[in-house]
Amino acid sequence: MSLTHVRGSRNSSWMDDKSERAPTGPAELPTPTGRPDGGPPPLVATVGFTGHRTLEDPAAARRQMDAALAEIGRAVALVAGSPVALVHQGAPTMRLLVGAAPGADRMMAEAWRAAALGEIHFIYPFREPGGDDAFTANPNEHDPATRVTPAPEFEPWTGFDAIDLGLTGSQSHAEVGRWIVRHADVLVCWWDGAPSRGAGGTNETIRRALERGLPVVWLGPGGMPNRLIDPEQSRLHADAAEAIADPASIAAPLTPAALAARLETALAPPGLTSHDPEVAARIDYDAHDPLMPPPGPRGALRTLFNHTLWRTFSLFQKTAGRPGPSPGRGDPPPAFIAAQPGFARLRAATAEASARADLLSSIHRSEQLLLILIAIVAVFFGALPALVVSKPTSNFHAISAGIEFCLGLLAFTVAWAARRAHRHRRWSDARRLAERLRGVLATWPLGFDIADTHCGPAQTWTEWRTRALLRAAGPRRGWITRERFDATASWAAAELIGSQIAYHARQHRMAETIERTMRWIENGAFTVLMATLLGYIMVSIFGPARWTELHWVGGVVTLVSAVSPAIGAGCIALDATNGFGELALHSARLKDEFEALRARIPSAQPLAYHPFLAIIRRGAELLVEDADAWRDRLLRRRIVRGG
Repeated sequence: MSLTHVRGSRNSSWMDDKSERAPTGPAELPTPTGRPDGGPPPLVATVGFTGHRTLEDPAAARRQMDAALAEIGRAVALVAGSPVALVHQGAPTMRLLVGAAPGADRMMAEAWRAAALGEIHFIYPFREPGGDDAFTANPNEHDPATRVTPAPEFEPWTGFDAIDLGLTGSQSHAEVGRWIVRHADVLVCWWDGAPSRGAGGTNETIRRALERGLPVVWLGPGGMPNRLIDPEQSRLHADAAEAIADPASIAAPLTPAALAARLETALAPPGLTSHDPEVAARIDYDAHDPLMPPPGPRGALRTLFNHTLWRTFSLFQKTAGRPGPSPGRGDPPPAFIAAQPGFARLRAATAEASARADLLSSIHRSEQLLLILIAIVAVFFGALPALVVSKPTSNFHAISAGIEFCLGLLAFTVAWAARRAHRHRRWSDARRLAERLRGVLATWPLGFDIADTHCGPAQTWTEWRTRALLRAAGPRRGWITRERFDATASWAAAELIGSQIAYHARQHRMAETIERTMRWIENGAFTVLMATLLGYIMVSIFGPARWTELHWVGGVVTLVSAVSPAIGAGCIALDATNGFGELALHSARLKDEFEALRARIPSAQPLAYHPFLAIIRRGAELLVEDADAWRDRLLRRRIVRGG
């Protein structure tokens, strides 16, 4: 039997719009255009499939599959006409993720191709020893029906060299099920409803899907009508395993409307239909995006500020923190990873998110530093007449008041513009997204994400965008061999764990130095104030009378009495809004945690497959936990305008 039919589909998308597609072939997913970050993510719905190898009535099974795919297509069309489309780019694209085993897998691939629904991505559990063909069962069984010739490298398929990776047959089949579930938005299963027959089977894949919160379209033998299993219904039981012991009790008739409702919940960002102003501001994300300055004079002014005023904090950080040389960029990813279209998409999104987070950080922190400097200068000019004015008729009071008024107006404008642009929240969003995607860059080449086991839809805007980008990227392609796994693992460990150790070591040193510098300035200002006051008191008591009668002597005392506390208050405000001491301790703790993770990685290869994935998963979770904790601290550190 020829198996060329199981290669990647070359049919057009079911809602093809060539203006939204890159010129890379009719079955490719849309490529972002028009903005540095590609604007809204594309709307990609991935259908996973699992099923039995034996079909009692192939013709009836094919009719059921055709009917189910028609219902799924209509459901995705309903989603495309819902508010979900407002936060996505272009026409929706569908992808099938399926094994290539004889029986239900191959029949579903044929039905999908006949319906021209989009790309087919195959997952192969075994590789031919010493060759490039794939097997859907252990090659040692010598079953020619399980032999498959994959499409060329980097076409939509993924294969495990299970024997070379040290995976047992059950582990390899289970890994195929994990990949299908972790990348799918809905799971279609051909299932007789019987209990599990072992690891990696259909029953186990369904359980994983329900635990992850995926809707399951249930097709079965004996003329059973197609049904939809809502994951929320499965939670009425103690766990998913108990729920699927009686699947009929949690299933309902499959309708496009019911499936579309579940898909909308999964694909939409939180609060999309709640008319929340915060959500509306996020939808219109580029309205105040510093990476996208508006055309005309406003854009030129914003660009000028980006190269001048908004570098104030960076200059202060370099001067007060003396961070030393940057560790620089790490090693590039392996060539077979860099060539992946999904990795290129995620890498560009990560670079864009990091650039936005860095710029918004510079703007927000520079605004706070500028407001503090403005407050100190305003205090200086407010107290300056006490030093300069010698006659009541002088108009220097009015000049000083005018300067102070202008400085106050400037401070109000800076604070008002920051709040109007929601910059405090935008910086928080950008930082969290950048850290989340930085972890994704290390986990995606290894085939997993930290959200794999999370139930339900995304709870934050940044998590939703990350998942949308992962849907667009799709699974990693090509063979996962021992050599490739070890190379990917070494790079991922250096990119995620090694880079974080170097980063937090540098942050710890810099934050400690800045805190000492701020304490020195604060103590210096207090010392100057106390010395001035003590000197004036001593002169008043023991000095000649003519010294206390000099106007400028009292003026100096007044000026120092006003400016020195202002400098001390500015140091306190700057530390309160940046938390340098807390940052130093926090970075030291994270550095220790990442070093502990690195110590768990064996120095000798080959690396054990699942234990290494657990280490990298924990590293990616640390990044996100740190970003979430940082957001909580940031909420207590809003920008301070000053008196």
